[in-house]
Amino acid sequence: MRTFLTILLAAICVVGYSQKKPKINKALSAMEDGELAEAKMIIDAAIEHEKTKDDAKTWYYRGQIYAALDTANNEPGALDESLRSFDKALELDPEQKSTSSFTGTGIENVDSKRQGYYAYYYDQAVQAYNAESYEAATENFETAFYINPSDTNAILNAAYAAVAAGMDDKAEENFKKSYDAGIRDKNLFLQLYNYAVKDDRLEEALVVIRNAKDALPNEVEFAKYEISLLIELDQTEEAMAELEKAIEADPKNPDLHFSLGVLKDELGDKEGAMASYDRAIEIDPNHYNSNFNKGVFIFNEANELIKERNALSYKEEKKIKALSQKIEVKLKNALPSWEKLYELNSEDETVLETLAYIYTSLKMNDKAEKIQDELDAVKN
Repeated sequence: MRTFLTILLAAICVVGYSQKKPKINKALSAMEDGELAEAKMIIDAAIEHEKTKDDAKTWYYRGQIYAALDTANNEPGALDESLRSFDKALELDPEQKSTSSFTGTGIENVDSKRQGYYAYYYDQAVQAYNAESYEAATENFETAFYINPSDTNAILNAAYAAVAAGMDDKAEENFKKSYDAGIRDKNLFLQLYNYAVKDDRLEEALVVIRNAKDALPNEVEFAKYEISLLIELDQTEEAMAELEKAIEADPKNPDLHFSLGVLKDELGDKEGAMASYDRAIEIDPNHYNSNFNKGVFIFNEANELIKERNALSYKEEKKIKALSQKIEVKLKNALPSWEKLYELNSEDETVLETLAYIYTSLKMNDKAEKIQDELDAVKN
């Protein structure tokens, strides 16, 4: 009987204690003394108590206590509870009249505490990055952005830290978050483009480049990427239209004229392709790709005639002679392009082999021997 009464009295004492108004200032003092478990117990009781649950200060202190539980103890869920508490404090007191106090260093309130929380993680991220701990830097920059989404530098830095860590998926995810946060940086678009193309997500890459064109209309480079993607996706008519618009905006860009030549070639417009290659070479005589495609085009014409000649009977002397003359003309026409390519890259095996063949066919034996020696040296 006595035991029962003792238990009953103890229960009454516990109920009586739980109904007391929690002293939130005591919770703050406990936090400042490093007694985080006690601070947590008091402040958690305060958000349940009728007299303190709707007090902005209760939630303001709770935000600070849970921030300390996160940064000092790495307690799971403390970060989210801290931010939720700060938000609740602002909801109860939008003007922060009850949560603001003047100190020797300025005003302390929900905003300043939250900013300090953000600064803690940002500083941790910078230190980790400088120590080449890129994975930790990524995580801390992400947390800083989570605390303060208005500072887009944090999430962009998280993306680059992930690049340095070799975490491609995480890097792409953070670049996308950077874009969603409002960053319109050329390199950001190129990073997203490269990730998409690497994984053969060409439709997605096209969306990225078109967003880039809208955001940075003066960057002509994006038009070239768009055209290349359209060709890859077999959207040739749209690619043609985009190329023509790009050339109109930048008429002295040899790369654009070269791309138009390639597209025309794919569509079977050989004369149009040659005209575009010639225009690119006119703008830049050293434009390698245009010289190469032009040289290949003319050489292939000669090669077709050579096949036709080889198919003839030795008795068809007139046809053979006529074709031989045409072949000679074609090879002479091709020669300047291949000599230019040799000037630009004298170690390209394709260039050396083709040039040796042309010189031999045109009976330019000294030059043919010289090129053949160079070809042998490159192969060996």
